[in-house]
Amino acid sequence: MLTYLHVKNIALIHDLEIDFGSGLNILTGETGAGKSIILGSINYVLGGKSKKDVIRHGADEAMVECVFDVSDKDQEIQTIREILDDNGISTDPNGIIISRKTALNGRSVFRVNGEVVRQDVIRRLAGLLIDIHSQHEHQSLLSSSRQLELLDRYCGEAMEKLLATYGDLYRQHYDLLKEMDVDLMDDEKRRREIAFLEFEIKEIEDANLTLGEDEVLQDVFDRLSHSKEILEALGHIDQTFFGRQDISSQVSSYISDIVKYKDHDKSLESVYDSLMQIEDILTTLSRDVEDYVEQSTDFEEELYEAEKRLDVINQLKLKYGDTIEDIYSYLAKQVDKHQSLVDYEKNLLEAKAKIKSLETQLQKTGQDIHDLRAQKSLNLKGQIENLLHDLNLENAMFQVSLNKTKTFGIKGFDKAEFLITTNKGEPLKALKEVASGGELSRIMLALKSVLAQVDEVGTLIFDEVDTGISGKTAQMVAEKMVDLSGLRQLICITHLPQIASMADHHYLISKEVVGDVTKTDMVLMDEEESLEEVGRMLSGGRITDNVYKTALEMRNHGKKIKAAN
Repeated sequence: MLTYLHVKNIALIHDLEIDFGSGLNILTGETGAGKSIILGSINYVLGGKSKKDVIRHGADEAMVECVFDVSDKDQEIQTIREILDDNGISTDPNGIIISRKTALNGRSVFRVNGEVVRQDVIRRLAGLLIDIHSQHEHQSLLSSSRQLELLDRYCGEAMEKLLATYGDLYRQHYDLLKEMDVDLMDDEKRRREIAFLEFEIKEIEDANLTLGEDEVLQDVFDRLSHSKEILEALGHIDQTFFGRQDISSQVSSYISDIVKYKDHDKSLESVYDSLMQIEDILTTLSRDVEDYVEQSTDFEEELYEAEKRLDVINQLKLKYGDTIEDIYSYLAKQVDKHQSLVDYEKNLLEAKAKIKSLETQLQKTGQDIHDLRAQKSLNLKGQIENLLHDLNLENAMFQVSLNKTKTFGIKGFDKAEFLITTNKGEPLKALKEVASGGELSRIMLALKSVLAQVDEVGTLIFDEVDTGISGKTAQMVAEKMVDLSGLRQLICITHLPQIASMADHHYLISKEVVGDVTKTDMVLMDEEESLEEVGRMLSGGRITDNVYKTALEMRNHGKKIKAAN
């Protein structure tokens, strides 16, 4: 359940912190006080769309944080933990902490237990934690697809398994049909495609490429392409040291001269050693230059071969991939494609057989889904009618109509339609044709009361559940919400004293002007303050003794009902 909400710089809210409790949490206040801002803040932090003016005027950023306690719902915890683990989010002993910040530039940052996450992760978690019902949600009940979704949720785990099996079959069937549609071609086109593939395969195979060959050849090419300049440089060296001046011979003669005198002057030993080193260096240099020149006699032919081979490889790279690995990967795909076209008729027959088999399985699983829906529809009919009678629609009759479509859909071949009549003697008609605002609110409440028995969501939020009702009907709706709050945490925005008097926790939302600034605030009221607020809702203003007495009676009546539950 939702245990804590912190709203900062959202619309008229400056900084607001609220603790929510279990059972029935009621939010009341004057029209325009900001009740919709509270609901909008919860929507906002759970991944809803952010309006451009969401940030309070004068603030740099907006922030909402909420904390959910899921300790009492084992199945829900398991699913949530899987989502957390998949996204590298650690668990928190305080529960699931979700926050969202939005800067003036419109950029939002979502966090779960302190870790930054994508918006879709927030929405997945939100679907397991909370269910928000506004007037818009009531209107969505008129959609056939929404009605089918609600029916399937009512069918429970058995339907989940059937839909999972069916969905897998459906995707296989769709992919095969799509593949066949792409692959279908006339004989002439297939022959041309085969010939083209054979050309590509032969071109790559004939090249007989070796992995890493291009890198070795590039090194050879880089070296040989400068061989002419290198040989010229070596020629200059040879001419300088061993040519006309023949420095090597001069060094030898110097050594002979020094040998004659070094016995007479020991200080000449170092000169002699240096000359000997120079002679060794020149001898090595002469040999190295000679060896290089001898090995480079055929460099032009070797350069030509390297360049020609590199041209072949680079042409293949332009066509089939940036590397030799890519070229061979492309070759493998083309070989498979070629084989597929060669075996086209055989593959086509196999694909048709597979499609037929899948359609048989889809038909069987789809029928199982239909049968389960039909069976559960009868149970849902009885429960909804009983609840509608309790909600002062005494003559209401409810039915789920299931009509088979001609083709397979993603969730079977059923189209669901909720039918209802609220007047005796009137025929059943589609919900969208007969339900008024007040009736639609009660039908939604009845559906949620039934679904609460099978849903894992711990918190339900109702906004405008009291649309179009008053008096006795309002009292019945209030009592039904008490029933529902025994199963789930309820947070309800209401204008009706009958509902407010049932609160386990009663919050007042108010708006005040401080200087030139308008602020929305929300506080948890004590018992006496709650009585006064119910009295204000009854009278619309001044609370007389009679009004206070009536409020007290309503409050005591609410306590008796909760005690009985």
